[in-house]
Amino acid sequence: MIKLFGIMAIDIEHLNQYLTPDEKNYLNTNLVSMEVLNSDLYSNVNGDNLEVLLNFLIKHAKDLEKIWEDSSKKEVLVKLYTSDTISGEYDCFRFDLSKFEQTFKSDGKQLTLYRIGRVNESKESLGNSWSKDFTGLKTYAQFVSKLENRPVFSIEVNESEVLCEGKAQESELILKKGFACNEIKLLSAENRLVIGV
Repeated sequence: MIKLFGIMAIDIEHLNQYLTPDEKNYLNTNLVSMEVLNSDLYSNVNGDNLEVLLNFLIKHAKDLEKIWEDSSKKEVLVKLYTSDTISGEYDCFRFDLSKFEQTFKSDGKQLTLYRIGRVNESKESLGNSWSKDFTGLKTYAQFVSKLENRPVFSIEVNESEVLCEGKAQESELILKKGFACNEIKLLSAENRLVIGV
């Protein structure tokens, strides 16, 4: 299990906090080979967290097999990271972005980016997925329920902090692990109304 999650760049430390002892035991007992991803691995008995993870693993069995066979196929990691299977509704498992390849070509410019955060996300705990424009932000917002409970941020960041591009329809840029930004703003309700989020 640990080897698979390491290859697919799952943050193991966070995963250990995210899963209960029963959920970890289920994984250790049942996730014994790549072949089980194509069998009856799914379970909704031990809790929502495990159910989300198992659903993700099963849906991406072919992608996981590719990266299992050749861990240099880093482009698969971006596909996993931007999967529609991952819910933005709550804090599920995370990826270790230090294992991703930087493919974004920087011209040294400064960017203004926008993000609909997780519930309780703050300036001190910003996520790495950002939108280049309001159109992309609004596209992402269509898939979020209870939008009013989630903060919306704006940052100024150097292009060199961008790791790679994500979903085109959301104008998504994925920033490096531990990225540095020049300015952070929490958008007011008035500004959010203007943007439409």
